[in-house]
Amino acid sequence: MFLAFKELSYSKLRYSLISLIIIAILFLVFFVTGLANGLAFGDSSSIRNLEADYILLNEDATGAIVKSELTLDQVNALRGQLEQKSSPLTMTTSAIVRENKKDIDVVYFSVDTATYHDVDLVKGKNISDLKANEVIADESIKLYGDYKLNDTIIEKMTGNELTIVGFMKDRTYSNMPTIYADFSSNLNTYYGNKPFYNAVMYSGSKTPVKGFDTFTKKELVKSIPGYTETQGSLRMIVVFLFIISAFVSTVFFYVITIQKLNQFGILKAIGAKTSSIANSIMIQVFLLTIIGLLFSLLLILGMSQVIPEGMPFRLSPMLMVSTAVLFLVVNLLGALLSVYKAAKVDALEAIGRVE
Repeated sequence: MFLAFKELSYSKLRYSLISLIIIAILFLVFFVTGLANGLAFGDSSSIRNLEADYILLNEDATGAIVKSELTLDQVNALRGQLEQKSSPLTMTTSAIVRENKKDIDVVYFSVDTATYHDVDLVKGKNISDLKANEVIADESIKLYGDYKLNDTIIEKMTGNELTIVGFMKDRTYSNMPTIYADFSSNLNTYYGNKPFYNAVMYSGSKTPVKGFDTFTKKELVKSIPGYTETQGSLRMIVVFLFIISAFVSTVFFYVITIQKLNQFGILKAIGAKTSSIANSIMIQVFLLTIIGLLFSLLLILGMSQVIPEGMPFRLSPMLMVSTAVLFLVVNLLGALLSVYKAAKVDALEAIGRVE
């Protein structure tokens, strides 16, 4: 350890530059990771946070809730076969009309307020208290205007006036605000006079129903159009960033090790153990990586405070810690190449080396 600290203090400029490169790479890793997580959450948080354990869809929908179509008779038959309390769900993509302003794209979730569980509210009325033409909106709707409790919004497709009586959070679909409403608001009758439904939701034990597919919330999230493809692309970027960072770090320390081979040989000649030299290299990599992690985390936390509120960026403490630990492990594994090179140094050959 003494050798590692001594060298770090002696070659301040060299190791400062390496630290800056690690900080820059880590900042990019954290940023892309947070962006991927934010996009994933914005696309699916309304599905992730459904107050249900299982969702029944039409078999022809192949797992995509927006493609599932159920009639009133089918809904009633399904609810009759389920032992648990259940609620139909209709998802309707529409917009809020604003005078002299651009419409706000939203997704309406119509549910049976008598049987659907209450949601986590920020303030206002909950699901069980909703009446006709009363709705609960996700807080992200405030990004488009100064909406408050009891404000009236105009639904574009029907022209109905709806009153916001509650606000919830983390309920978006395809990065659009979700609005909960009761079926009495008639938001599930867009395509004709007959009501339509996308699914039937329930909690408790799984009940297979012939002719219908049963999904968990996680399974439904993966079936959102474009979700898997978008996340796959972003994950590949993060993976390549890790590979590039590991390569850069490994090359830097390997080059430095080659430059110090004669010094390692002299240390061996005067009795230094190979394990001591290896520990010195690993400690240096560990300390520089930790320094890079700390500064990059401070930078990303500072940036998260100033980025636009509507930007889909989400970096949870658990995700930050797991990313940091993975990066540290990758760097330490890359440092093993330098350790291997130092271990192969012959003391006599190094002493006789001419610079």
